[in-house]
Amino acid sequence: MVALCLCLALAQPAVAADLPCLVARLIVPWGSGSGTDLVFRALADAANRGGAKPRLEIANLSGEEGVRGTETAAKERPDGCTVLAVNQSLMTSYIAGNTRLNWTSFSPVARLTRTPVLIGAGTAAAFATASEMLEAARNTTGGIKAGSTLGLASHFLFLLIEDRTGARFQQVFLEGTRERLSALLAGTIDVAEINQAIAKRLAAEGLLRAIAVTSPSRLVDLPEVPTLREQGIDLIFTIDRGVMLPKDAKPDVIEHYAKLFEAALGDPKVTALLQQHGTTVGFLGPKAYAGYWQDGFAEWRRVAKDAGIYKPND
Repeated sequence: MVALCLCLALAQPAVAADLPCLVARLIVPWGSGSGTDLVFRALADAANRGGAKPRLEIANLSGEEGVRGTETAAKERPDGCTVLAVNQSLMTSYIAGNTRLNWTSFSPVARLTRTPVLIGAGTAAAFATASEMLEAARNTTGGIKAGSTLGLASHFLFLLIEDRTGARFQQVFLEGTRERLSALLAGTIDVAEINQAIAKRLAAEGLLRAIAVTSPSRLVDLPEVPTLREQGIDLIFTIDRGVMLPKDAKPDVIEHYAKLFEAALGDPKVTALLQQHGTTVGFLGPKAYAGYWQDGFAEWRRVAKDAGIYKPND
């Protein structure tokens, strides 16, 4: 009888987290219509179609490169009624001294997607490959001009290339993606980070050169563009989207959302949207996702300190 009871107990499904709300707010710290917003809206819709309890409702709280929404989420109870959409800006904002919150201020749930970027060069640049870019950087006084936004992912892309190769860039800090692209097309900078859709269109029109992709392998839509690794730069660089809960969320609440979003990633509508945005599924569960943040922050902190841009006193 004891053995039978044990078998019956093991056969029962795990008890779902009992969350004290009918609707959970999924805070997206960027504006409505942005690439990140569209991805999380698709995921929330898929989760809701799958019977999510509580239902997910998107709340766009943009401002200060994600800081406003992040600080709002940190103040909420860790009961599963508030979920936060994140990417690496969570740690770059901390590194830049724009907030006291770091990844350790939250409970990691899951990494969901990965989006590689491309390095684009102006048509007047004296190089057409990443290998030639490095040679030009080493042979140009002060380094070639790389457009980026101070303290954000575009800045760290070139800092990490410098760290891997010993080459040096003259980083020209611009407000955002549109300003970087305008400067690249005008020839006032030599290289910049650009997204897949822009690279494909402008390279086809002969307005810029797509010289490298930062993914582990070549992109289906731009198969002619080699990876950084193919060109001797040992670096994979992607914009990684995931979700977190306020600090000290219980394990069953964390697991509830990890499973919910993992299932949503398999929805055909989500798959189609990710392909449209040059994004791939990159799921990591709670433990692996915490390790991802620990390792990533350690490297970016070191690189930021070497560059003299690390603001915290830790």
